[in-house]
Amino acid sequence: MAYADGYPIKLVAGRLALDFINTADWSADGTVVKELMPRPADARVWMGKAVPERVSVPEDIGALHALRAALRTLFMGGDGTMAISLVNRLLHDMPQETLRLEGGQIFGGSGATLPQFVAVSALAILADPREVKRVKCCPGDACGWLFLDETRNARRRWCMMETCGNRAKARRNYARRKHAVD
Repeated sequence: MAYADGYPIKLVAGRLALDFINTADWSADGTVVKELMPRPADARVWMGKAVPERVSVPEDIGALHALRAALRTLFMGGDGTMAISLVNRLLHDMPQETLRLEGGQIFGGSGATLPQFVAVSALAILADPREVKRVKCCPGDACGWLFLDETRNARRRWCMMETCGNRAKARRNYARRKHAVD
């Protein structure tokens, strides 16, 4: 499954809220380098892969981008006031029976929206101090994806070894060889 521009959808974060944040590539200062979800249609395609049920996607892509940026700021240790406010509003507006958690997965009933699924996932991470400690940011160039490090020794470094990790290894190898030749 891929976004409209052909870029593949990758769910590597371990939690829905973090994968939602990863619908953009980020610079080190938190600005979007590459937008992977520029249109509501892209949000629907992403949702089709990430969410186990069909839920509604708002047509206001700007609101989704604002939620994503606020959550990223919160998980990166910045001022999360806006994210907490958005999550609270989304949860307050949601009928109690709309979403349920079973076996670590979130399921929705009629009327559930994508932002509500993301809000429940974010709240689940924030409610567990062990999970909050294990949220990491990939150091790959122009990646900045967040992921939950679920390894036993908490030493996972890359969002995906196949992409960011291999690129970093290739750059180090190239630099070593170039230095050896000089």
